[in-house]
Formats: sequence, C-alpha cells, structure tokens
Amino acid sequence: MADEGCVDRGEIAFDPHDPRFVDDGVPFPMLARIRQEQPVLPLAEGAWYLSRYDDVVSALSDVETFRSDLSAITGVSTGLETIPSEQLYLSEIEEPRHKEMRQLFQAVVTPSRLRELEKALEHHCHQLIDAMLQAPSVDLHEQYAMAIPAFAMARLMGFGDDAIAHFMAWSWDGTLMQRPCSSTAPPGGPRSHVYFGEAVAVQRRLPVPTNPVIAVMIDAVIEGRRLSDAEIVTQLHFMIQAGVHTTRSLLVHLVNRLVQDAALWAQLQDDRSLVPLFVEESLRRDAPVQRTTRRCTRDVVLNGAVMRAGDCVEIGIGSANHDERLFADGDDFLLDRGNVRRHIAFGTGSHFCPGAGLARLEARIMVAALLDRLERLEPVEGAIYPPLPGSLGHQPIPARLVCRP
Repeated sequence: MADEGCVDRGEIAFDPHDPRFVDDGVPFPMLARIRQEQPVLPLAEGAWYLSRYDDVVSALSDVETFRSDLSAITGVSTGLETIPSEQLYLSEIEEPRHKEMRQLFQAVVTPSRLRELEKALEHHCHQLIDAMLQAPSVDLHEQYAMAIPAFAMARLMGFGDDAIAHFMAWSWDGTLMQRPCSSTAPPGGPRSHVYFGEAVAVQRRLPVPTNPVIAVMIDAVIEGRRLSDAEIVTQLHFMIQAGVHTTRSLLVHLVNRLVQDAALWAQLQDDRSLVPLFVEESLRRDAPVQRTTRRCTRDVVLNGAVMRAGDCVEIGIGSANHDERLFADGDDFLLDRGNVRRHIAFGTGSHFCPGAGLARLEARIMVAALLDRLERLEPVEGAIYPPLPGSLGHQPIPARLVCRP
C-alpha cells in the first residue's frame, strides 16, 4: 500500500452525504482532487473517506478489519453494536457465519435458475413496453425500471405476482431501509417483515415447505443450529433490499442515459454486441452505490492514515471507479474501455454481490427489449432529468417512445 496519504484533518472540506448531490450530481472534479491530494480523507467526528481504487479494494477485501455497517442508513443512530443479531443483514454478519449464510443467497441465483428466469423476464419487459406504448409519454423509472427487478425477485423467490406490487412499494416508500429496531419503523415492524413473517409461518406449518427459498432457510443449519423466524425474515428482507432497491438504481441510470444520449442509442441499435459493454460502463461510471460504510474493528494504518477501532470509513466505490490510475478518462462514458470489468460496483472479495449475475441479466434484457421494439427514445420537452450518476430514489425519467415504422 502506498504511503502518500495526507492525514491532516480538515485540509479538504467534503461531505459524502451532501444532499446537494441529488440535484447537482456527484462532484467528480472534487473526487479527483481528493484522490490526488488526500486519498484517505479525514471527515468529521473521526470518520474517513477512501477515494482511490487500490485503497477501496484493500478495505473491501479485508472484512475482518473493515466491517460493513448499514446502521445509519437504516435509521439506527446508536450504531451496529446495538442492533440485535437476528436483524443483521448478510453483509454485516461476521465470518465464519457470513460464509455459511451467503450460501443461502447463492442458492437463489444459481446459473440454472437464471436461465429459467430469462424467457419470463423477456416476456415481462415486452408486456411493460406494450402498456407504455398506449400513452403519449411515460415515466421509465416507475413504469419500466422499477417493475423489472420486482418481477425478477418475486419469481426467483417463489412468491406470486401479488408480491411484485409489494416489492415495488417497499422500494418506493423507504420500507426496505428499515429494521424492526429502526427509529423510522412502525410499531409492528417494517411492512416487509410482517409480510415475510406470515409467509415463513405458513411454510413452517406445511409437512414439506413449498417455497424454494424459505424451504432452504428452514432446513439450513448455520454454526450448529437452525435459523429462527426472525433471522429468516431479515435475510428475505435484505434480498429485496439488494435485489430490487439497488438493481432498480442500475436500471434507472441505464434508461436515463439512453433518453438523454441519442447517439448512444443509435450506436447500440447498430451493434447489439455493445449492450453488455454499455451495462458494464454504466456500472463503472454511474455506479448505483457510490459509497458504502465500514467500521474499523481494530486500529489500522491505510495509506499512511492511522484509523482507530470504531472509526467509520466511507468506501468511495464511485470515486474508485473513476480513478485515473486505472481508468483513463474515467469521467467519460466509453463503450470501448478494455478494462471496464475491473469496476467494483458489485464490491470485491468475499462480500462480492451474490446477485451480480442477476442484475446484469436484468439490465441486458431490459435494454435489448427497448432496442427491439423502438426506433428511438425521446426526452420530453421541458422535463428536468436527474444527473448521471445521481440519487434516483423518486425522480422520474420522462420519455416518448417512438415505435419502429
């Protein structure tokens, strides 16, 4: 690890949580300055921001030192240590338990299951396009990109079509960012926990569980014991948080760029083999998760910075994906980037996203369906489009769909 990190607190003023980024976009010039001048940047109250690719990969790979901590974004201000163990998400669970729990997630997204999903997902995308073509203009966020991961997860998890609307609503209204112990959670717990709790109870009463995902979790023995209902519900919730909420952000970034870039649309129409590269370059340049939080479990020195046990570390995935040491012209969107698959939008190491293959499949099918059916996408005159990348939680992507003649 290099030793050139500057650790004089306050030299560069930067707040990775700045709400202005929603409207103004990610400040790439500021991130470039941080990477150059103070790559391990001290933040307020003993926190840190990692900006360079090598440092980010190092921290993401060292899960024993840099523990995932999603407490703040789920409304738990008292920290990870105060969250009951049965409410910890997969990424927050420490080894060796994490490895065993991860296998339950991988059973949902095996290559064979993704192959089985592919045709149904293609059909669903075309149904969504059929519905949108009935209107003069549409919102590609709510009417297309939102619906696709909800459909995919409902099918993979063995839930009926009624679950699709639930998954979409929870992603829209903030339910997926709640735990039972969250300050924002309703008295009876998040609606997702109520829904999944009832589903688990039904499956437990059956002689043989019929839901493939819940059955695997009921039968699982982790560290010598079976999972409680609360543990199963938490991980089902996390599957939706990752598989719907985060994937939705990827898909919205893709359609947002297609609407705003007619030349890119034409390029993809002329050469469909570029669609996978389009998806990967979006993952790199417009990473759906720009940063993630880790907590130091011990004192550690990273790139010259002395971090103490308990310090929060903001892992700058978005900045790392623009690091000029690896990605030339990293702020540009290029379809001929030879090393694009080295991006870390899905993380790296033992916590690499188990649903990465599913997200890529959804993205490719979603884009291909639009290219198959439409001559072009047109922006709506007077509409204001979110920045790329941006926080796209509730922002519409207005568009006119122009059919092939």
